Amino acid sequence: MSVQDQNAWEREQVVVQAARKATPEKFVGSEKEPNALFKSIGIMNTPENLPVGYFKYRPEDFIVEEERPDGTVITVDGEPAAPEFEGGEGTVYFDMTKVGISTIDAENRISEITGYPNKDIGYAGIKDAVALTSQRMSVRGGILNEILMLSLPGSIIRNVHEGKGVMQVGGLKGNRFTLMIRTENPVEQAWVDERIEYIETKGIMNYFGVQRFGTPRFLAHHVGKSMLVDGAAAGVRAYITRESDFELPYFAEKRAAASEQWGDWKAMRDTFSELPYAFRHEMDMLDSLVKSDGHFVTALEAVQQQAGLWVRAYASFAANEAMSEAERDGVDITDPMPQMLNADPAVQRIYKKRLEKDGLRNPLAALKKYPFIRVGRNPTIKPKVVPEIHSYKVVPGGLAITFSLPKGAYATTMLMYLFDSVTGYPVPEWLNTSYIDTKDVLGTGSLKEVKEVLGGDIDRIMERKNKKDDGK
Repeated sequence: MSVQDQNAWEREQVVVQAARKATPEKFVGSEKEPNALFKSIGIMNTPENLPVGYFKYRPEDFIVEEERPDGTVITVDGEPAAPEFEGGEGTVYFDMTKVGISTIDAENRISEITGYPNKDIGYAGIKDAVALTSQRMSVRGGILNEILMLSLPGSIIRNVHEGKGVMQVGGLKGNRFTLMIRTENPVEQAWVDERIEYIETKGIMNYFGVQRFGTPRFLAHHVGKSMLVDGAAAGVRAYITRESDFELPYFAEKRAAASEQWGDWKAMRDTFSELPYAFRHEMDMLDSLVKSDGHFVTALEAVQQQAGLWVRAYASFAANEAMSEAERDGVDITDPMPQMLNADPAVQRIYKKRLEKDGLRNPLAALKKYPFIRVGRNPTIKPKVVPEIHSYKVVPGGLAITFSLPKGAYATTMLMYLFDSVTGYPVPEWLNTSYIDTKDVLGTGSLKEVKEVLGGDIDRIMERKNKKDDGK
């Protein structure tokens, strides 16, 4: 989080914990059918009869390490990766290991602390906050000593050096994942071997994973669709008021109350004001609506980074649907497959059913209403990938596994072929909560330094998680 977001979160927790104690029933999600979340984001062909596997209990259970174009890995435990940019000046490069913050949060923090504008801070891909991650970053025009002295909560900075060029989005080979999947019952070695052989032989459909669709509501694609099909007002309204089966009742009630006040922007903002972190994007849009006298495009521009994610989520939903249909029908798909926001004429054929159903004739033309949103030049996706599985081991309480995926592929999709994957709240009572150093277990390194330097940050994350789960 940024400093501002951290302060908002801390103020909010006082209200949330009091409400949780008074009305614990409002902090319990409804039961969902298996794979309901996958189906809601367009993935219709999930394997059946798989054991339940809980992931992301601890941040160290989900490790993401960037693989550079030359194949070197930026590891979380500091295994040296040779600098790629020698013999020049003008840019400072560094490797960052972090926990509890996304790449975008880290970018914002660096900008706040150093004064460098966000546009001068570069990275190849966005890494999740709910994980332990590592990646290379750059600061154009940065001062070496300033970055050497940079200290960010939840982060370790290593391998600071100068060079030419900048880090650019997409400038990576892929990511190496090291995961601990926790299970109720011991998994059989023979069964794991069989599933791994299937994955290595058949590959997996490269579906967009759940994190693409906006935690915790998983409605980002609906917001993006509203923006492109029905316009800015519909997009703003969808984000602020649309109900989700995955949102806890306490937060859903706030949203429902604000929906009844639609058009009275100040009153809606007051409704959300007790929860300045959970509803921060809603409040930013409402502030803009007050200032602009109801100009909805301006409201979306106030959260333009999020608005771009919503539009891309809609394109990702359409891609998931198209890949699901192809997998179901045994039909080959163009490789690479153009995404919906692409000028390729094949878009009209691949997404014909979705475009006709939504009444959207030309997605790129619809996007022109929002000049502040950039989606990349003719984005594509590889519809099928074969994970490179490095090692796996059955351990007490579950399975430790490490594998690599090319850029644009999701670990959660890989997990879909191994387990009926669940995460979040409530944490199952059967869960083995023991700390496990998966890198040590798999012989790929150690989390000793991470625990020494970032242990306090991890402990705070687990304290918050446990408070949320036990209703305190």
